[in-house]
Amino acid sequence: MDIEIILEPNLPPSQVKELGIVAEEYGIRALWTSNYFSHWDGFLSLVPLAASTKKLVFGPLAVSPFEMHPLKIVNALLTLNEMSNGRTQIAICAGEGNVTAMDLIPPKKIVLAVRESIEILLAACHNQLQEPYEGEVFRVKLPCDYSWAKSKRPTIYGTAYKHMMMRMEGRVADGVYIGAIPPEIIDSAIENIKKGINKRENPNQHVHINSFWGWHIKKDKEKAYRESRRELAWRARKLDPELLSLFFNPDECKLIVDNFQCFVDAYFDRSGNVKNIPEELSNRLCEVFTSTGGLEDIDREIERIKKFEEAGLTQLSLRLHDDPMEALQIIGENVIPVFSQ
Repeated sequence: MDIEIILEPNLPPSQVKELGIVAEEYGIRALWTSNYFSHWDGFLSLVPLAASTKKLVFGPLAVSPFEMHPLKIVNALLTLNEMSNGRTQIAICAGEGNVTAMDLIPPKKIVLAVRESIEILLAACHNQLQEPYEGEVFRVKLPCDYSWAKSKRPTIYGTAYKHMMMRMEGRVADGVYIGAIPPEIIDSAIENIKKGINKRENPNQHVHINSFWGWHIKKDKEKAYRESRRELAWRARKLDPELLSLFFNPDECKLIVDNFQCFVDAYFDRSGNVKNIPEELSNRLCEVFTSTGGLEDIDREIERIKKFEEAGLTQLSLRLHDDPMEALQIIGENVIPVFSQ
């Protein structure tokens, strides 16, 4: 299984380049930039990195076709791909924060729309858009010639939280990106992705299965938990009751769900202090839905990552937050050697 990293959206391109160079030296396969509203652009931030590395794969996570038409997405992606001699990837999503910020209204058939956007990207990458694409949601009316794209084509992932999306992406995309599901309950996601893979024209074709996972292992354990608590609002499908019920008792689940806004507030005020929730409960949430702790907890987290691999992941993307270079060094020195053997 390959280990990848995801960076915060507030890092300038110079810092993305610095982290990417070190990631490549450690043998990390890929780096993802975060595509958020009112932040550094997920594509442009990778340009300095493209010129400064030779093996590292990289791309934006994730881009919604509702914020940017698939044709414009593929133009940006293939441009970056040519600049890096064929080392790009992208994850296509239904869109949440960006779509909300732009006050956009997604179509009712979300799975269909994401499928059509992936199909347009793949057709363009194979230079097969000379004929119009007539989708129900997305269309390409004029012939598009991508013969200028000479490098190895990018890898196209779809992101998925629900099983219908997982099955569709397993059937049409190069890879499926699962969102923050602990290894103990990831089997149903893998099963649904494989259902989609089995419906491909070539079911033996390799399809990447990746997953987002929060990484909060630091030299300062208290700081690690505070950082992890700050991010809890976006873990486990926004603390979905169905997922919570697998790990917490009914009273704890109700307390968490009833106070979801407190988790959101803790993210925006950057405090890591979740009002109305006992810190002990918040910390247990961190331990279930992320890798959180001090250096003494690394072996425990390596065993958890091995469970992801045993479940069927081919890649695992670790999300870095504050002090990303420290986190990268901890991963590079302790995690990568275990999974590069």
